Amino acid sequence: MPRGRVRADIRGAILALLLVSGSSRAQDAGPSSSNQASDQETFAQLVEQIKQLQQEDHDLQERIKLLEAKQPQASPGTESNPSSPLAPPQSPEETPAEQIPPAPATVAVPHDWHDVHGIQFRGFGEVDYKVLNQRQPELGTDGFVPGSAGNFYTGDFGLFLTSRLTNKTSVLSEMVFEERDAQKYDVDLRRMLLKYDYNDHLKMSFGRYQTNIGYYNWAFRSAAWLQTTADRPLIMEYASNGGLLPTQAIGVSVTGAIPSGKLGLNYVAEYGSSDTVRPDINGDGLFTDENNGNQTNVGLFARPDILRGLQIGASYYHDKISNIVVNTPAVVQLFPPPGTPGSSVRYGQTIVNGYVVYVAHGIEFLNEGFLIRDAPLHLDYSVFNTPAFYSQFSRQIGRLRPFFRYQYVNASSSNGIYDDVSLRFGPSFGARYDLNDYISFKAQLDHTARRGEPDLNGLQLQFAFTF
Repeated sequence: MPRGRVRADIRGAILALLLVSGSSRAQDAGPSSSNQASDQETFAQLVEQIKQLQQEDHDLQERIKLLEAKQPQASPGTESNPSSPLAPPQSPEETPAEQIPPAPATVAVPHDWHDVHGIQFRGFGEVDYKVLNQRQPELGTDGFVPGSAGNFYTGDFGLFLTSRLTNKTSVLSEMVFEERDAQKYDVDLRRMLLKYDYNDHLKMSFGRYQTNIGYYNWAFRSAAWLQTTADRPLIMEYASNGGLLPTQAIGVSVTGAIPSGKLGLNYVAEYGSSDTVRPDINGDGLFTDENNGNQTNVGLFARPDILRGLQIGASYYHDKISNIVVNTPAVVQLFPPPGTPGSSVRYGQTIVNGYVVYVAHGIEFLNEGFLIRDAPLHLDYSVFNTPAFYSQFSRQIGRLRPFFRYQYVNASSSNGIYDDVSLRFGPSFGARYDLNDYISFKAQLDHTARRGEPDLNGLQLQFAFTF
């Protein structure tokens, strides 16, 4: 019972008793010793009843305090910075209320989450315009039409939903509407997780998760709003858009803190099944179905207290894949190019990652390196090593954040898995301007050098928003 209501009941009882007493005295014909004795006895009873009511009120307030102390504290609307901006900005998997983090030190996601019958949700979207000076069309993704003429498109529209089942158990889902060719849309369930957070040292997720290979794939989810740049580095692009990494899997992901004092060690361990199908980014219309086995990924990172904002980490991924090319002419499948194992060969794929990241005081400095090793199983063929890295720097100046990024990928032309990628490298630079807490505008220029093909230049303009 609310405390105000208890006090109101007490005041009402006292007033009623006084009125009854007053009315009984008014009905007496005249004063007498017997009446006075009766009045004194009545007042004594009233005083005793008032004391009892006051004691009951005090006891009830103490019980309310005890009950409130036992109830779990309400989770904050959002975190100040995903994961403190120290490292993967706390990804939704890490936050107590399953919130979406803002990009590290870049923007602050508004605190007002929408709630429908206990389900909290946020929405993210984007509207883009891009033009490339292509002589030979590249892969068109997110609604962009390949060719030399620029066009508008909407990219991804995402809904992030969470619901807490118990103090330690929750459900998380991320649904994305992806624009495809001819302004048609596909629905992609990017993540669907049943989460159990035992404590800070053991947090488990079961379902479809985003693989925690490196920093970027953990710190930045689907929404363009969370990123400083208009797009993702090629090595960290989603596989469905031509990216090189297995970005998603179904299985179990475990993470937590390791008792390590000021070193701030954390771990991540994943075991699941990927099913990576990636289109060739050179625009040839072919798809590579990797026919993945069960993948294992382990990682370790440190957030030392000596320099707040610094994170250093590494991860190791292993899987078995195939090089099955969809839409490949039958003659190519029967007679693969010289020096290539063919599309039916199984590979042992190992991905090693290391990164150094600093995000604090308005500075964002991201550096990640990768080595993808594809070794044909049971065959005496060459092992293919694909090195890649990106480096990104940005600085907050009021609402403006200029940025610079350089990226590099070098895949062997004899590697049938990434023969469409070959050698690509070049800079991107531009700026992000936050119009308010919900809308940002980005302008980005890209220059990409490609082995055996003309250099590629592009301009991308983007409105990214959240609601």
